[in-house]
Amino acid sequence: MSKIAKNIRERKEAGPSRKKIALFLLFLNVVTSAAVSIYIPCLKEMAFDLHTTNALLQMTIVIHLVGEFIGRFSCGPLVDFYGSRRVVLPALTLSIMGHLGCFLADSLPLFMLMRFLQATGSSVIYIVSVEIIIAEFNNESERNSVVGILELYQPLAWILSPFVGCIFAEIHSWRLSFLILMISQIFGFFFFWIYHERTKNRTNAILSVAKYVCDYGSILKNSHFVTYALIPGLFAGGYMIFASNSPFICARIFGNSFADIATFQAIPLIFYVLATFAYRHIIRRSSIRAAKKIGIGVYAIFGLYMIFVITFEEIWTAYHLLALMCVQCVGSAFLVPVSILKALQSSAHVSCIGASTVVVFRNIIMSLCISMGTKMSESITMIMGAVFMTVGTVLVLMFARKIMKKRYLKKMNKVEF
Repeated sequence: MSKIAKNIRERKEAGPSRKKIALFLLFLNVVTSAAVSIYIPCLKEMAFDLHTTNALLQMTIVIHLVGEFIGRFSCGPLVDFYGSRRVVLPALTLSIMGHLGCFLADSLPLFMLMRFLQATGSSVIYIVSVEIIIAEFNNESERNSVVGILELYQPLAWILSPFVGCIFAEIHSWRLSFLILMISQIFGFFFFWIYHERTKNRTNAILSVAKYVCDYGSILKNSHFVTYALIPGLFAGGYMIFASNSPFICARIFGNSFADIATFQAIPLIFYVLATFAYRHIIRRSSIRAAKKIGIGVYAIFGLYMIFVITFEEIWTAYHLLALMCVQCVGSAFLVPVSILKALQSSAHVSCIGASTVVVFRNIIMSLCISMGTKMSESITMIMGAVFMTVGTVLVLMFARKIMKKRYLKKMNKVEF
């Protein structure tokens, strides 16, 4: 009996298994990302309850993005200096208060303030998740695989959140969505409370504004980091151009059925999810280089398909656009995790600042692409062209990095001789 008691005690001290940690981090990131769009189907009902207009209510999405930007920009150095646990617990407390405030809000100004607090607090979760994965998974192949799974959080949230928001609205009202999100983050709070953080040597002797500027400046000067850090944002931006115009495109085909619109938007993301499991299999059996080559190859197929459509098709239909988006999502399922891993490898001395910068880049590019997408006038030709530009930019960045690497190696060889 004493041996059994000893084993139970050792398990408790060790904490949850790495597999459970990875799955729970994925769950928390899905919940965080779902908070952006879960209430969009209920905007009309919310405008009535909060005594405002649809146009003003849409500004709450912008407020959320601003809160995420501020939170992610500031939390990277804090996590590198203090460790993940001491930063994420206060941040989650702030986020839980924000969700509760959104649930209880009876006016637009109060709702917008609570949205800002909720977004600022929850933005820390992704940065901390990356930090924990780096600390927990020592095996490189396993770590690369888990990062690929973690990157499912955004596609899964984009697929599920509109449907879930509608179900909650039917059960009670739009307020139920924020209550469920709050409960989910309370579970997250207790997870980080019991999580036994692996300590590491902090490189920062002091924490100051000057140190913030110095650390961010050091990675922004790194061409390797910047090249790879832009790629996740370009994928997300290309998809958001497609998604922001999908309701108008679908209205001409299916009518105003929300289920049809959500399904149309979700199909490419389903390809992304399936391709992620293929990426995981390849990472485990082969290497990150093989996954990178496959991703570039799929993106090249996107370009060839685009040329085929331009050459042989007189009319570009919504189904051509859907097929292209599916191909892009398959390629991105390989290139996005590879790019994040490459970027973080080049900023290992400040890993959390690197992860923070990657998601800040993603938010900025997504915001620009959403703004650009609203001016497409629902033109399938213009949308396909814009998405093609994001894909082309990814390929240019990948080949530019390869050229820079060859030049660097030649320079080093000359120095040696």
